Amino acid sequence: MKFEPTCSYERMDQRTLGDGIAVAWVSREPEDTCWDRFLQETPLGQFQQSTIWARAKRPAGWKPVRALVTVEDEIVAGFQILWQSSWRGRMGYVSKGPVVLPGYSGLAEYATALLQKLARKERLRALVVQPPDSCIQTSETLAFSGFMPDLFAKVNHATWILELDDGFDAVEQRMSAVKRRVARQAVKLGVSIREGDRRDLGTFFELMLSTCRRQGVEPNPRDMSSLLALWDAAEPGGCILLFFAEYEAKPLAGLLCITFGNRFTLWKKGWSSTEGHRHPNDLAHYEALKWACLSGYQFGDFAAFDKQMAVAILSGKELSPEQGRTRHIFNAHFGGSPRLLPAARVYFPNPLLRSAYRMFFYKKIRQAEEACKLGRGVEALR
Repeated sequence: MKFEPTCSYERMDQRTLGDGIAVAWVSREPEDTCWDRFLQETPLGQFQQSTIWARAKRPAGWKPVRALVTVEDEIVAGFQILWQSSWRGRMGYVSKGPVVLPGYSGLAEYATALLQKLARKERLRALVVQPPDSCIQTSETLAFSGFMPDLFAKVNHATWILELDDGFDAVEQRMSAVKRRVARQAVKLGVSIREGDRRDLGTFFELMLSTCRRQGVEPNPRDMSSLLALWDAAEPGGCILLFFAEYEAKPLAGLLCITFGNRFTLWKKGWSSTEGHRHPNDLAHYEALKWACLSGYQFGDFAAFDKQMAVAILSGKELSPEQGRTRHIFNAHFGGSPRLLPAARVYFPNPLLRSAYRMFFYKKIRQAEEACKLGRGVEALR
């Protein structure tokens, strides 16, 4: 895509690659439609790298710094770091990046070098990087450059993906018979679907909190201000949707979805735990996937899945009875398949911290590297 900056950029670096002169540019602006458009136009781009996400995280104290790489005025790579000050110092995080277009010799290595350079320039104590979902091999490039497995980051290790581009009739046929039946039953039992707006976020948040309490997990987003910030950042571009399953005008279940590029993400859900026999959750997901198919999205992403279950399914093994009763099975009944995600890695610009981390966690780092190798092998079976 042509580099036509829509905000202030400064030239940071350049390097000769096999394909020409690569130039690196840096911006710290909260909005950048040029970067977002690049992400939207590549299958590797995800909303967590967008300025939408940067603006959504701003109320929590996160600040963006963005690097783009151009070759002959075409954007070929880039990443967005979100950083935050804490008692440990400045901590940076690259979620679903760097985004590197294929076909450019040495570009992945250059993007990795820029990550390190920018981490030092921004005086980061540590930089955590989790590559895009479909770039497991990027983790190896990071490893060769001193990025070690992050043993403490709370990131998703797997997700559940549905292919949507062959239409909803095909998607419906790949659902379990039970899922198709209960969706039809929900309609017969009086459940209807309504699209919500900003005024309905409080209702959705309470439904989400109810689900989190039952599952014994911390809510994310953790408060209404974060949810409102996300809506205000994503809604102007049409990148967020809210569905409610209702009975007699009472919301029973809610589903918050994020649309970006070719991906429809069923991001957060909530259920009051009442009227379960009417299957409001099932109908909300069923109708959301129908909407995504009709709108031309290529993939449906449930945003999370259990890693051990994903490994078992990809390896052709039967799930244990306990696994078959977990909340993740709900997603699996909609068809599709699991995907293992690249491991998060951490880089310490300070060589002393880098050495200390490697020394104190040597065994755990080795175990994590072995798990990465296993993941690459299992994912190759997909």
